Amino acid sequence: MDTPNDPTGFLLAEYNSLRDEILRRTDIQHQLISITLVAFGALISVGVQNSPTALLAYPLLALFLTVVWSYNDIRIRQLGIYIRDRIENRLAGVGEGWEHTISSDVVSRLVGSRIILATRGIFWGTELLAVGIYLVDRLGSVFPRGDVVLLVLDIIAIGFTIAILRRQNVPREKIAESIQKPG
Repeated sequence: MDTPNDPTGFLLAEYNSLRDEILRRTDIQHQLISITLVAFGALISVGVQNSPTALLAYPLLALFLTVVWSYNDIRIRQLGIYIRDRIENRLAGVGEGWEHTISSDVVSRLVGSRIILATRGIFWGTELLAVGIYLVDRLGSVFPRGDVVLLVLDIIAIGFTIAILRRQNVPREKIAESIQKPG
């Protein structure tokens, strides 16, 4: 900051810091997707070869990975809106800057919708596959009592996962309202 009356230095430093945080959170999201797919592969391998019950652990794990992924997604949106409304408006002018561009760009909306679709596909799809493979493996046999409990918990976990990721479509305006400008 050059002078107390010139906040440009502060705003630039804040901008850089927040952009770095967005990148870190995006990296965390990618790691969570990787962990999800690795865990799914490992539990499928164990479940198909040795213990079908292992498959029932996956939807519960995926639920909690979904919660963490969703938390980071919401924070990324909040950071972007904060940058757009409180930093870009002051430094570049209203309607100028990267966050303004991607919030009004049709292509960015398309990319965002595909990211959500892919994420839903990975989380929902792998949960449903794990339960489906378990059911196919147990077809015609009696379900152990403990497995029935896990199966019920899995159905609940899948429902929560669906609900959590469906709420990811919160409009940017609603998130912006949660970051109200100081009066």
